[in-house]
Amino acid sequence: MQNASGVTFVIKEMIKHLANLLFVNGLFIFFVRKRTKSRTEYNTKLIGQPTNYFKVGAAVIGLSFAVIAILIVMVFTQNVMILIAAVFISLGMGRQIFASALDVVTTNLNAFVSSWTSTLLLLAKNRLMVTTTDWRSIEIRVEMILISRRLEYNLPVKLDGVTPESQQILLEYLGEHKWELECQQAITDDDSSYHAFFQYATKKMREKLQLYDELEDLQERSGGVNAVILIALGTLIWLIS
Repeated sequence: MQNASGVTFVIKEMIKHLANLLFVNGLFIFFVRKRTKSRTEYNTKLIGQPTNYFKVGAAVIGLSFAVIAILIVMVFTQNVMILIAAVFISLGMGRQIFASALDVVTTNLNAFVSSWTSTLLLLAKNRLMVTTTDWRSIEIRVEMILISRRLEYNLPVKLDGVTPESQQILLEYLGEHKWELECQQAITDDDSSYHAFFQYATKKMREKLQLYDELEDLQERSGGVNAVILIALGTLIWLIS
């Protein structure tokens, strides 16, 4: 029952994302031509779901679309060539929708990792200014993650403008939001505690980045050229018929 509710939740989020891509973003591009949604927003509940839920959810949506499209064509024609063309086109579009459905997960993962990596970089910079321990090497390591993974420096609104003089704000933020990383340890205002949290947080970041790479690779293999070939083949058969 819990698995079913988890998959259902993922499917709902994917459908909302597809609707947003198709209608909301389309209207913004047509009328405003500028997105105003903050990139630091992410759905923690969504990205915390098991990996197989994402694959199952996207597969259900993509396959459902393909089947419905084929059935609609069958209602209006019995021409075998057209039906064959409809199968190819529907499968191609279904693969593309599968890839697009996964986009809601990769988008949220990217925002999540960008936000937390930026927070860790802020922590390293601040500690570097108030302590003599080896936070410089830590700062470089975090910067390398941002650069190598092409992440954006996106701090949460609450941490915007935080300085060493307002270090307590950063400490409070980490204490309030550590649950997002499933962190149970207490965070106190001393180097040993910050070091321990940094090590734990970077481990979580690597796990999320591995998941991101896995889903992005699945998106590329499912959509793109493979989907286009199926759609093109179906279109060619339809034109010949």
